Amino acid sequence: MLNVLSKLFGPHRAVSIYAFLKTWGLPVAGGFGLVAVAAGLLIFNDSGEHEHEAFMTVNVLSATPINGDLKNGVIASVRLPDGSATSVTSTDAPVSQTVGTTACIEKRVYVDSGEARYRFKLPRHCETG
Repeated sequence: MLNVLSKLFGPHRAVSIYAFLKTWGLPVAGGFGLVAVAAGLLIFNDSGEHEHEAFMTVNVLSATPINGDLKNGVIASVRLPDGSATSVTSTDAPVSQTVGTTACIEKRVYVDSGEARYRFKLPRHCETG
């Protein structure tokens, strides 16, 4: 590397550049890389806006309390109305304690991507009439 730098910048500057790269090259490259990743995340990130689509009562296939206590939350597999299954997590204690053989979920659809996401809600949201 020193030979290449010497041909490009001359022997005296090559030594200075080489010493700088050996001591500060990795931190400077890491800083530029970190800035590039952060800028990419900001530029290519969608707005995260979503629209409420529906409240649904679904069957719970399995439910596991987080850290063995429903006060910490629940992770549950549910059967959606279209027949597919998905996993839904809640860390809100009042909502987690309502998950039994059935549960109330909210379907949200993200505006930019059209992707559906689901959240547990209190049963009063799914009650009709």
